[in-house]
Amino acid sequence: MIVQKSHEIYQSRQCKLYIRSKDSERIEIRTLMSLVALKIGCGDSIWVSTDDDKQFSAVEEMVTFLEGDFNLGNSSALKEVDQLLHENAFTAEQIFSSMANGLIVTNQEDIITVCNPAAERLIGIPATKAIGKRVYDVVPNTRMHIVNQTGLGEIASRQAINGAMTLTNRTPIIIDGEVRGTTAIFEDVSALEKVTWEFYEVKEMQERLQLILETVQDGICVLNKVGEIIYANPAYLKIVDRKSAELIGKNIREISPNGVRNTVLKTGKQQMGSIVKKKNGVTVVANTNPIMVDGEIAGVVSVVKKITEVQELMEKLMKVSAKAEYLEQELLRTKKNNKAFAHYIGSSGKVVDVLAMAVKAAKSSATVLIRGESGTGKELIAEGIHYASSRAQGPFIRVNCGAIPSALLESELFGHEKGAFTGATKRKLGKFELANNGTIFLDEIGDMDRNMQVKLLRALQQREFYRVGGETSVKVNVRIIAATNRNLEEMLEKETFRDDLYYRLNVIPLFLPPLRERAQDIPLLIEHFIGKISNEMHKPIKGITTEALDVLVDYRWPGNVRELENIMERVITLMDVEYISLEHLPSYIRGETVVREVKRIEATRRGAFDDNIVLPWEEYEKQIISNALKKCGSFNAAGKMLKLTHKTVATKAKKYGLTKE
Repeated sequence: MIVQKSHEIYQSRQCKLYIRSKDSERIEIRTLMSLVALKIGCGDSIWVSTDDDKQFSAVEEMVTFLEGDFNLGNSSALKEVDQLLHENAFTAEQIFSSMANGLIVTNQEDIITVCNPAAERLIGIPATKAIGKRVYDVVPNTRMHIVNQTGLGEIASRQAINGAMTLTNRTPIIIDGEVRGTTAIFEDVSALEKVTWEFYEVKEMQERLQLILETVQDGICVLNKVGEIIYANPAYLKIVDRKSAELIGKNIREISPNGVRNTVLKTGKQQMGSIVKKKNGVTVVANTNPIMVDGEIAGVVSVVKKITEVQELMEKLMKVSAKAEYLEQELLRTKKNNKAFAHYIGSSGKVVDVLAMAVKAAKSSATVLIRGESGTGKELIAEGIHYASSRAQGPFIRVNCGAIPSALLESELFGHEKGAFTGATKRKLGKFELANNGTIFLDEIGDMDRNMQVKLLRALQQREFYRVGGETSVKVNVRIIAATNRNLEEMLEKETFRDDLYYRLNVIPLFLPPLRERAQDIPLLIEHFIGKISNEMHKPIKGITTEALDVLVDYRWPGNVRELENIMERVITLMDVEYISLEHLPSYIRGETVVREVKRIEATRRGAFDDNIVLPWEEYEKQIISNALKKCGSFNAAGKMLKLTHKTVATKAKKYGLTKE
């Protein structure tokens, strides 16, 4: 009667009425099942409302009806109808609640009228909140409203709801030839799909493993727990020169009772690297392992490879390893691994070797002794070693042992206490203390007298020293880098340098080549100094002429790089043009070059190999080819005399302009 009354008000006023209890959301009163789902009991408070503010009288009419008596005429008929409705509703509710599948029913307006517990679990919304709402607002991806429109059912459709996969049957409710709503039954098949997917994955993995076993080059043989061969891959059959039918099903205890596989099957202990000679004469190396299941031996798997293949692989590996080691050394040799050595200019072989050794030395804490003539860049290398080492964050302290008088050197290195000598008005820290956790660079170490050498040796050995006038030792953590341009070996013979100090310093010796032995670096150094000095002097020097560069390359450079830098500074200071030419160079450099060229020409003209004159290799080669051509008269004959091919003689003759000869 409540539903009927609500329907009458809607028909007459076009006004929708809603009802709710204390613990529920509101529903439209015209929906019978929604009203029943509220389960309003005696004494409950209810609220009646409408969305239309102008239809408040409709709300009052419904409230009056609810608060009044229900006039149904025959009370016995009411009881019978009520009993029938109660029994049917109870039966339907029990059926819907006990269903394992989800059930949702909608009316003609796609409003949910039934939602059982299974459907609640699927959509994740209580029935009290779902009933009375449009189905497409509650169930994602639903098609119930489409079935309601078309009247065509949909059977076994896949539908994902809240991460669960369901099979859904959607059926229209047809009464008197008209569609009055839709029912949908949802069956959760997520578990089945998971099992199906896992089965598919297992099958795919099995096929993949089978493919791997069939294609690997190692021989694989598998036994079951009683010793029967149950699998042998093609590689194994090829190695033992047998067919599958000859092995599968055979018992290892019969065909090889003393073999490794039978031993592993008995003991359950793996055997690796076994050398086995097969009946066909092939020697293999075998790794045999038991197959353990729940702590029991379920079989044996054996993996074999021909010894010859292993030996070939080892040879290839050795070659590759040797090549890789060589390339690694070459890379280390040719690459400046640290920006700390960027100031040392040069790309010649000797420079590359020195820098590679310096990079290696930087990675250790060993004492380094740098040898080389004055002006070769010993301090640059020492500085680079420090800043490329793990002590880069510590101090780098320089001490020129040759520039400090012997009487003051001890105080300079180790410091002194207040009052230690006349003029010592306060404590002074020595260079060793200042270099703690860093590096101390002892330049011109060969100029240190023997008495001071003894004190330095103790400091190197003990890593501790006494300040001048001090009574307590001072411990330091210092790395020592020493340098000298003296011949220490001659000083050892003359006993002017202690041999024990020499061996303490000479842990990692570095020999810096003089500039005359790396002439190919001179153009690089000149370019560097032109850029550096011209920027400092703000002079637009663009470069150097070929004639001037040739003279500088031929010069002997007794003062090495320091002399080259001084000459470039002098030239750039005095010149007023953009390019350095021959006339700008000091006369003594041009004179030495002219004298050497005259000697070279005279020696070439004589055709003699004077022991006192050393010429470039090309001059000797040119003279030899020329003499052979003059004597033999042809490339072929000259080649036989020189034990060279005629093609080589012809090429060199063309190179030196001797083709007419």
